[in-house]
Amino acid sequence: MKATKQVPAARRSVGRPRKTAASAGESLGRDQILRIALDLIDENGLATFNIRTLATRLGVFPSAIYWHVPSRDELVSGTVALALDGVGAGLPEGSWQVRLAALLRNFRAALRAHPHLAPAVASELAYNAVFDAELLDRLVEILEDARFEGNDLVDSFNAAVAAMCGFATLELSTPPDGPSQEWEQACRERIDAIEPAQHPHLARYRKKLQNRAFLLRWSGGKEKPLDSGFEAWIDVFIRGLESRSRALRR
Repeated sequence: MKATKQVPAARRSVGRPRKTAASAGESLGRDQILRIALDLIDENGLATFNIRTLATRLGVFPSAIYWHVPSRDELVSGTVALALDGVGAGLPEGSWQVRLAALLRNFRAALRAHPHLAPAVASELAYNAVFDAELLDRLVEILEDARFEGNDLVDSFNAAVAAMCGFATLELSTPPDGPSQEWEQACRERIDAIEPAQHPHLARYRKKLQNRAFLLRWSGGKEKPLDSGFEAWIDVFIRGLESRSRALRR
């Protein structure tokens, strides 16, 4: 009888093998995971970001990622910290006003480089998980130089963080999903429909305000930055702190 050729029970597929959780745990690191996660968010946005897609990009099983970063929320907060790393470093010499203005500009520039992270930065839970001690230390130093102390410093600290995060995240908010031309047309029609008899002040400035002001625009801040408005915001905020500091000392 002719011998039957035996077929191996299992054969390794040709090409680079997929890493096991054990081998991936040895070669992966938290920093590498966060860098690739930030790349994915930059490419595709925050809403579609998930651990399975990240694992595919890294060439590992999802369990390998969980060894280093236990949840999606911590991944997102880690990418926020990575994107904003260095915001508080290298501030210019000078008055507290000069340094605070530079800090606000640095924060906005860092977020504009990663605009899809704006919704996460706007959420206090996302950023509190991995705070930037250097950034916050510089902010406290600036407020001390502005002669705030005790509870007044705490109040000023909260106002400064709101100023730093608020404008940038509002500016980088995005239109709803759907055809952009339809959204623009709908916005234009609503603005054009403002009745001068009912809202005379708004009607007087509607052409100046349209697509250049919060609540009256159809373009996102990535495509149409609000540069002059941001500089006005810095000026108003710092002058307000100056006034409050003087008032508290009287």
